[in-house]
Amino acid sequence: MREKLKKFSYLVILFIFASFILITGYEFVRFLQTRGTEKQTEHFLRLVQAGFGLVALLFPSLLRKHTRILLPQRITFIYAVFLYLALLLGSLGGFYDTVAEWDTLQHALSSALFAVLGFSVIANLQEGGIERLNLTPVLSSLFSFCLATTLGVLWEFYEYFADSVMGQNTQRTATVDGIPLIGQAALSDTMGDLIVNCSAAAIVAILGYFALKSSGNWMESYLITFDTEPENTKRIRGKKALLDGSFTSDDSCTR
Repeated sequence: MREKLKKFSYLVILFIFASFILITGYEFVRFLQTRGTEKQTEHFLRLVQAGFGLVALLFPSLLRKHTRILLPQRITFIYAVFLYLALLLGSLGGFYDTVAEWDTLQHALSSALFAVLGFSVIANLQEGGIERLNLTPVLSSLFSFCLATTLGVLWEFYEYFADSVMGQNTQRTATVDGIPLIGQAALSDTMGDLIVNCSAAAIVAILGYFALKSSGNWMESYLITFDTEPENTKRIRGKKALLDGSFTSDDSCTR
């Protein structure tokens, strides 16, 4: 069952990667075709978004290649799904404008991802290092919650910057017709996002607390490990896997 889940996550990430490549290529062609027209700027911005998503999707692989740091497979999977939902479907697919609660879903998912990342940080600190750290389940959950909510606040700072400097409307302080909202109506989107961030982070923190109380071994799945396998060995193993038609995930992602 575990191997099937690993294979499924691999196929999902492969599908997301292929989707970003296709949309990046499409926007590049449309950018060239609309040269000298008003549509060129629009397709250029969409091309930048698609290219950013593609690079962001490659981040775990680039991190592994240049630093030999292996992110936990579960975090990598959630991260890839978030990029697909937020950038490809949300921004490029127009879901933020056509699906009422799409923005809320993304804030909840990202906050949950950051909360899980908080537990991953704690797991690595408690695994060892310069100084060993032994936190109680309460403090571990509190750290996870604080990390997720802090990053959520920083994202709202980014949205404010985008609206103020780049003329966007990410904080929904104006209607689709450009009419500025007044008073509490102008704050509803920002406050709603912060409430969703805190709620999702709190749910993950509470679940993590009870999981730690019952057994702390589950955090081993979120350990950040280091790739010590030589490059030539990996190439041989990869070729053998292709010839066998089988999929094997990184052994170093599991302990």
